[in-house]
Amino acid sequence: MLVWSRLVLPLVIAAIFAVAAAAALAGTTHGGPLTGTWSGDIAGGGKRQHIVIVVNAKQTGGSWTLGATCYGPLTLDSISNGYHHYLRQRGRRATCAGGDVDCLKRVGANVYDAVTSRLGGAYDSGGTLRRVRRK
Repeated sequence: MLVWSRLVLPLVIAAIFAVAAAAALAGTTHGGPLTGTWSGDIAGGGKRQHIVIVVNAKQTGGSWTLGATCYGPLTLDSISNGYHHYLRQRGRRATCAGGDVDCLKRVGANVYDAVTSRLGGAYDSGGTLRRVRRK
């Protein structure tokens, strides 16, 4: 009986991890991929800002823009609960700080952006972004 449990236990553990990984991967594209250009308003902390986010084809990075002097690259940090968490970095000649995290999740045809501020929870913001159609 002890030999049987030593053989089966690792298989059960491996199966649990395989099912959990498959479920996590299945949830990452809820509503479709994030690839493309997204635009909309994010609000929080008494402030409203217009943001444009571009996500590359592999969904591993992209760029963000809040204005002519506030922009930079995005780098995928992690994926959890259907959200892709992208770290905002400051652009080369940008005059604003980077460090916020854009947590993007497809919701139907749109993307919800939950922003975790580098300044703390009181400065967090969020909003729905819509796909920008190229002409």
